[in-house]
Amino acid sequence: MKCEIIVDGITVYFNSSKILENIKFEVNKGEMLGIIGPNGAGKTTLLKCIARSIIPKGRIIIFGKPIDEYTNSEYSKIVSALLPNWPIGFNMKVYEVVLMGCRNRTESLWWEKEEDIKSTEEFLKLLKVYHLYDRDFTTLSSGEQRRVLIAKSLVQRTDIILLDEPIAYLDLKYRIEIMEILKSLSKNGKIVIITAHEIDLASSYCDKIIVLNNGKIVAMGRPRDIINEKLIYDVYGINATIKWFENYPIIIPKRDIKREDCYV
Repeated sequence: MKCEIIVDGITVYFNSSKILENIKFEVNKGEMLGIIGPNGAGKTTLLKCIARSIIPKGRIIIFGKPIDEYTNSEYSKIVSALLPNWPIGFNMKVYEVVLMGCRNRTESLWWEKEEDIKSTEEFLKLLKVYHLYDRDFTTLSSGEQRRVLIAKSLVQRTDIILLDEPIAYLDLKYRIEIMEILKSLSKNGKIVIITAHEIDLASSYCDKIIVLNNGKIVAMGRPRDIINEKLIYDVYGINATIKWFENYPIIIPKRDIKREDCYV
């Protein structure tokens, strides 16, 4: 099978700190890839490298072409990204935020086409935030903002979708609904790459998992093959028992601290 994304030995430094080291992996068409790991592991940085927000050492090849050979316009037509960089205090209506995702398909910066309005409405409905259409984005809850920004990414209609913690701030119902939408997109041929702290849901929905720790890949493969008690201890420092229900892992921490040892 032809690999549509090849990440070949990328390394990232911030000042003198090494954030990512020699990261290598491939993603095929129709796959959903989850990137997990503790805080500071390098998950968001890796996503930013693929999104071209950060220029790493090494190579990233998409559809047979190094990503630095694409123009910005070309790249926006094949890769969309939800990254943690929405400007604070930038007031826009919800529909205007989502409509921005259509800019990759239009030459005009100021006038939207009727099909763009229809696409915006379609994805607002899909993410169940259509009732917020005219609301000021900054007045929404964190979960509502997250769903609006996912709609903005999806309305670009790209073949590759990058989402940094798409189910953060969401209650269980919306977490599952978002993951179902993303899984459906991958089954229809899209490449979906997400970062997540929710090991259980990422394992349940993703075809492959990459586990990052201290900027390195410490495990990679099918969730059932790599998510185990040793990995949880080595990466997260947690003694736990894992029970699998089909493709869904239940991670049960072992209580190492006695109640009387805890202080309020």
